[in-house]
Amino acid sequence: MKMGSQIAYSGFIHCVKYQGIITAIISLLMASAIFPVMCAGAEDGSRLRIGFTGSAFQDVTNTDIKAAVSVLIQKVAWKHFGKAESHFYDTLSEMAMDMKTRKIEVFATPVEEYMELRKQLPIDPLLISSADNGTEMELLLLVRKDSGIRSIHDLRGRSIVMPMRNPRCLDMYFAWLETLLMEEGSKGINSYFSSVKETRPATKAIMPVFFRQADACIVTRQVFELTAEMNPQISRELTVISRKEKLSQGIIAVDRRLSEESRQRVRQAFLTLHQTPEGEQLLMLFKVRKLVTFIPGYLKATEALYAEHSQQKRLIAGRH
Repeated sequence: MKMGSQIAYSGFIHCVKYQGIITAIISLLMASAIFPVMCAGAEDGSRLRIGFTGSAFQDVTNTDIKAAVSVLIQKVAWKHFGKAESHFYDTLSEMAMDMKTRKIEVFATPVEEYMELRKQLPIDPLLISSADNGTEMELLLLVRKDSGIRSIHDLRGRSIVMPMRNPRCLDMYFAWLETLLMEEGSKGINSYFSSVKETRPATKAIMPVFFRQADACIVTRQVFELTAEMNPQISRELTVISRKEKLSQGIIAVDRRLSEESRQRVRQAFLTLHQTPEGEQLLMLFKVRKLVTFIPGYLKATEALYAEHSQQKRLIAGRH
């Protein structure tokens, strides 16, 4: 989710802890028979069928992660479901097909993928990712203070570094940047900058700017603050020239046909993830602090960004 993006245990903290977490989870794989398959509180035959896209693990590609997630889903779901099934998808069309046939009834994705899927499917958002400071994510456009760059206009013909784009849909990094450029009268990112570099993980976008190897970067405030904690010089030498606030990140949504009783089980299983060791491990793999109940207003700024992007696209197309 991203579950997205941002709002996550990303950055250097994630990198330091990552190998230890994977080692611990793989140990769970080897001993997975030790946890119960059924819970006394779960109805016989009840099953959690949940799907993820590759965007849930945007900074990793190791297939062991998928196996580890499957085990952890079993461990955190057994109190509320008889069994749990995890399905992983390379494309949104594959996920949509399985949702239509009820092979899955729950899915976890970055918010931009949810917004794409809701055009095709009768789905309802149930939960949203959250950080300690709330559910909102902020995007920052950073440059060096001594670069002389003060606005997006000054970046024409310069270089920029960004997190790897989502191959399944238009992600928020690129939607925001394209909107800024279209407001400047530009038709696209590649024609505006001298070079556009995409990087994984997102934390690697900052250092080229710090070391004068690139002129600008886009990251979340969470990534910027975590990186600056490790190297305070970064906050002293980099500055924000544009920002986009109150955006959303990961969404857990359900098939609209799912009963209220089953929805409540999903809520109970995921709202308490951050209160158990296994749940914390699962959330860290997705780079999420915790999940909270979805409220429609949470998507207001994100929907407004995509609406503005579409409007600017139409204006540019009309001119050309």
